[in-house]
Amino acid sequence: MFSFIIRKLRKDDGQAVVELALTLPILIMILCGIIDFGWIFTNQNIIDNTSREGARYAIVHSTDVAEIKTHTKSVAPENIRNNLTVTVTFSNPSNPRQGDVTVVVDSGVTALTPIVGVFTQGEIINLDSSCTMKVE
Repeated sequence: MFSFIIRKLRKDDGQAVVELALTLPILIMILCGIIDFGWIFTNQNIIDNTSREGARYAIVHSTDVAEIKTHTKSVAPENIRNNLTVTVTFSNPSNPRQGDVTVVVDSGVTALTPIVGVFTQGEIINLDSSCTMKVE
């Protein structure tokens, strides 16, 4: 009879619920961090490729800055195209065909989860990239 009472008092039915309540917020934060890191990394690669494509277009096709900016924005995907800033600089402005061209692409990317807002100034992360090539 005494052993039956001891077994009833040592019941562990709520242990799993308490452990879940303690670890679930940490797991959700890690998952959100992984998602946001992948999103930001992908957008940084897109911006790097956009600046490289803009510089490549500038050295082969044109010395018109407006045309280079238009082409660079057309290469970017639609999710970052609207808030994309393109800056084109020639090292020899008097004769752009001699020297280098630098294309700088800057964009603000909105985070997917609110976790990033804790570590940055808001939920928009500024990403930029530059590419310099010799004009052909």
